[in-house]
Formats: sequence, C-alpha cells, structure tokens
Amino acid sequence: MKSRIYYLVLSLSVFASNVLVAEEAIPVKTAALSELAIYPQRTAPATVVSLNTTRVAAEIPAKIEVLNARVGDIVEKDQILVELKCIDYEIEQDGAEARLKSLEARIELAKRRLERTRKLTMKQSVSEELLDERESDLTVLQADRLAAKATLNLAKVRVATCTIKSPFRALVTERTSSIGNYAEVGKTLVKILDLEQLEISAQIYAQDVYQLETSNQLMFLHDDKSYPVNLRAILPSINSETRNSEVRLLFQNGPALPGASGKLIWNELRAHIPGNLIVKRKGELGVFIYAAGKAQFVALPTAQAGRASPVDLSLNSIIITEGHFALNNNDAVVVH
Repeated sequence: MKSRIYYLVLSLSVFASNVLVAEEAIPVKTAALSELAIYPQRTAPATVVSLNTTRVAAEIPAKIEVLNARVGDIVEKDQILVELKCIDYEIEQDGAEARLKSLEARIELAKRRLERTRKLTMKQSVSEELLDERESDLTVLQADRLAAKATLNLAKVRVATCTIKSPFRALVTERTSSIGNYAEVGKTLVKILDLEQLEISAQIYAQDVYQLETSNQLMFLHDDKSYPVNLRAILPSINSETRNSEVRLLFQNGPALPGASGKLIWNELRAHIPGNLIVKRKGELGVFIYAAGKAQFVALPTAQAGRASPVDLSLNSIIITEGHFALNNNDAVVVH
C-alpha cells in the first residue's frame, strides 16, 4: 500500500514538472515591423539615347561653298551648316518672276479687251465669236499665270535649299564632305545627333516591372551625378535571352549627354524583412511574430535564406528579433 502511494506521488510530481516545463515561456526580444523594415534599392543598366540621329543631305545638286559644321561642334536650331553655290537657281527664280510679271500685264490687257468687246457686243458692233475669243484668251492667260506661280514657288524652294540649316540643337558627329565638293541629291554631308529629344533606355528584370512602376522616385546615375527621371513607357515585350524588359524614361530637368551610360536607380515601396530574422520551419522560410504570448510562424513564399525579403504583414506587426532560432510555431514566449 505504501509503495502504491509512493509511486502515485512520484507520478504526480513528474506530471506537474512536465506541465511546468511545457508552460515555461521562452524569453525573446521583439520590435515592430515599421522599425525593422528596409526598402531595398534596385538598379539596372541604362543609357541615354537620342531620338533623332540625322543625316543632313542636299536636296539639290550643287557645289559646296561653305561647310561650317565640324565634328564635336554643338549647333543651335536653324544654325547654318552648309551653303551651296546657288547662282543657277537664283537665275531660275529671277526668270520665273519675270515671266509671272509678264503674264500679269497680259492678263490686265486681256481683261480690258474683254470688257470693251462686251460693250461693243451689246451694241451689236462686233460678233459673238470675237467675244468668245476674248474670253478664251483671258482664261488661257489665267491658267498660264497659275503655272508660272508654281514654277516660281519651285524656284524659291530650290534657292532656299541652297542653305542647309540644323533642324534642332545638335551635336555634329560626322562630316562626310568638304568645301568645293559637288553635293549630290540625298548624299550625306553631315551627321548630327539631337541634344534635346533624349530618352533613357534601361533593361530591367521582368519581375521588377511592377516595383519600378510604383516607385515614387527614379534616378539616373552617371559619373557620380544623379538625374531625376520619369517613367515614359515599358515596352510590352520580354527579351527571350535575358528575360529583361526595356523601359524608356525622360529627364525631369537638364539631361545628360546622348550615349552616356549609367544606372537606373529606384527604391522598392514594399517593406522587406532583414535576412537575419528569416528562419526555416517544415521546409518553409518565414518569420516569427509575437501574438498574445505566443510565437506564430508566418511563411514567406518568396523569401530567400539570408536575404531581405518582402512581407505582406502590417507595419504594426510585432516581429521576434531574438530567440527566434529556437522557436517553433505556437511556443509560449515572454518579451524581456
């Protein structure tokens, strides 16, 4: 009997001891996610590109008299690049103006003759046939005037194209002819690069597109200088080899020079948990949060061991920052 009582007491003691051990809370330290969250900086290679790379050519065949453009020059819009010998075309213009003046005088004479003929016809002093002839003469002369005006306008256009101007503020990148050479129609004389219509072309990972779109600040970094930029377009295609998407951006203020290479920089807006707080439980990576005296394991599907990973938790969530390596889901914990 005494032995039974002894073993009963012993069993109760062991049970009570196990209960106490089971309920003993594990000491941990915690912090709000808002205090721990980091917002990683992302980068992508980027290059400044010009929308206009223009080959300046002659529109008429002529000898080159002046060639102001030199490689490396920055020319302003409407600045003269090339002047062609234009004497033949100026003579053509003078001739067209003279022919038009002659036709104007003949038309005035034809109008007066027609008016006199009409009056005489009303008095039956001349035949109807003569009136028809006068009207026909005037109509032919008026048609000739239209043709003469067209010829004169064409001559003026040719004279105007004797002077070749820059269509925009540009950098001269190549000079392919010289003074005294004969310029052929369509043959490149100078190559220029637009300095105003500039964009940034960047290659980013396809999975980063959304984060780039939602970022509140984008910067282009070149030679240790930062340029604020705005997203203009994301090309709706993915490179089959690199799995990258091309994006185009515009400078907010003064641009860098075309051809400048650098980096596109942006910060993610999603909160990330530091990598040292991520643990693995039952084959899943995640973090422990503190809730009502318990440690609750929250899996992070996209997490990578040892690296900061995005979380969908509220910034008010309490994260266990110390003691988490020894925890299991629903362990009792005490914050100290």
